[in-house]
Formats: sequence, structure tokens, C-alpha cells
Amino acid sequence: MTKILYQEEAIVLALGFFDGVHLGHQVLLKETVRIGKEMGCKTGVMTFKEHPLELIFPKYTPWLITSNEEKEAMIHELGIDYVFLNHFSETLMRLTPEKFILEYLLKRYNVKAIVVGFNYNFGYKGSGTTEMLEELGEKYGFSVLIIPPCIINKNSVSSSFIRELISCGQVDEVKTFLGRDYSLTGKVVEGKGLGRQFGIPTANLKLKKKMILPNAGVYYSHVYYKGQCFYGLTNLGFNPTFEKHPFSIETFIYDFDKDIYGDDITIVFKKKIRNEIKFETIDELILQIKIDIDNIKKNYIE
Repeated sequence: MTKILYQEEAIVLALGFFDGVHLGHQVLLKETVRIGKEMGCKTGVMTFKEHPLELIFPKYTPWLITSNEEKEAMIHELGIDYVFLNHFSETLMRLTPEKFILEYLLKRYNVKAIVVGFNYNFGYKGSGTTEMLEELGEKYGFSVLIIPPCIINKNSVSSSFIRELISCGQVDEVKTFLGRDYSLTGKVVEGKGLGRQFGIPTANLKLKKKMILPNAGVYYSHVYYKGQCFYGLTNLGFNPTFEKHPFSIETFIYDFDKDIYGDDITIVFKKKIRNEIKFETIDELILQIKIDIDNIKKNYIE
């Protein structure tokens, strides 16, 4: 993370939250890199550590697609020189659009150009529009590039649309808009040991932060552990066969017998296999899990 109060180098600055760094974001960031080269400037992204809704309307704050660390790494991979992850404060929230540009951005960065998406809003209550940004650019001496919507399969690519796909379990459609499969990274922790008890050991994932989750059910997945990829069956849910079972993310990893408690793994969601089911007996549950394991092996692995 770049910590700096004033960026002396001339810079082309992209503004937005960039959750997911999806294909629409990638178009915008690639344009930022292109303009930076054209103008002989460094490039940067100015975004926030917290989603602004956490302060404005907390109960409407979306669960995120990417952590700050993932987002920053992806933005750098696209060729952006600096990623400025700033704190979204009440003072900042109350700035008028013009004061946001004059007293916040221009005092921190030597801005030569600003790049934003077509629906970018800024300033108090989001009252600043892209048209207003262009006017302020003329007034204060920086150019403005507004990126039109990225349309794929007649859908406008957005973080909210991708979150909807994920939360509905349509994980096999996410790659079309995100540019990659959806994944979750976390630490393997001890669960209740029920899977191991019945000969089906699973890795129980504890997330480091609240992230958007696919809806409850069984998924075909890939599991990355220390640079290696393994096939997996991932179950998300409350396991309704057992009373008062906590929500869990458990993965059976094919052809794997290592002790990985305390280690990080990444689960990549490939396709939803079925919804969560409440069984009358544990034997019925174990039988169905074995059927799921065989189905994934037969249809996706072999």
C-alpha cells in the first residue's frame, strides 16, 4: 500500500471503489495506463479502504467480492503505478463535489487527468456527476475521461451484478463478467470432525473478512494449496440435518491426505451441483455426499 500525503509526480488518477476489479474496471484501468503513457505521467487509483455505504447507510453495505489486499494486487497487475487506499471519513463524506476535488484530491495529488466510469458520483450525497467533473476539470486544469458501460451478453458489467450472480449460486457465469472464477481465501480451522468420522474428511474454511458468498449448497471447486491445484467438493450452509449447526464452508479435497490445519487455502467455485438438503438421518446425508463426490469425479474430473 502506498502511504503518501502529497504525490509530487504528475499523475493520471482513476477514481472508484473497484470491488472485484471486474472486466469493466479493467477497461477503465487499461485506459488509465494508456493515457499515462501518452501524457508521460505516472498512473494511480484513488479508492477507499471501506465501502462508503459503511458510513452512509451501514445496513445497505454490500459484502465484497475482493479484499483490499486482493484488489490492490490486481490493480497493480494491470500496470497501475500507485494504489491509494484512503480512509472514508465523515469529514470527507460531507465535502461538496467541488471541495472534494479542490480540497481533497488536488491537495494530495498532482493530477493531470482523471478517469472515471460513466456512473461515477462524488461529493456530499453523491451529488457530483460526470458532467460536473468535466466542468471542474476545465476550471482547475485537468482533463477528464469518462469510460462508457462495458456490455457483455446484453448486461452492463458491475460489481452489484456480479454479487447477485454469486449470491444466487450462478458461479459458472461469473467468469464472463469478472474475468476469472470467483474464489475465497481463508485459513483451515478445526470443525466438528463429522466428515472425518464418516470417512469423508473436509477442510473447514474460516474467512479473514466478510466476503460475498454463494448461496447454500454443494459446489464443484478447485482448491489451491501452496501453489498446487486440487479438485474439490465444497459445501456451504448450516447443514440442516444437524440441529443448531453453525454456518460453515467445508471442502472435500480429492486425492489429498495432508494435515493443513492453520494453513491458508483458496477455493475457486466452478459450478453449483445442488441446493442444501435436510435429511432425516445422518446415514442419508453421508450417502448423498458420497453420491455428490462420485458425480463430480465422473462429470468434471475424469
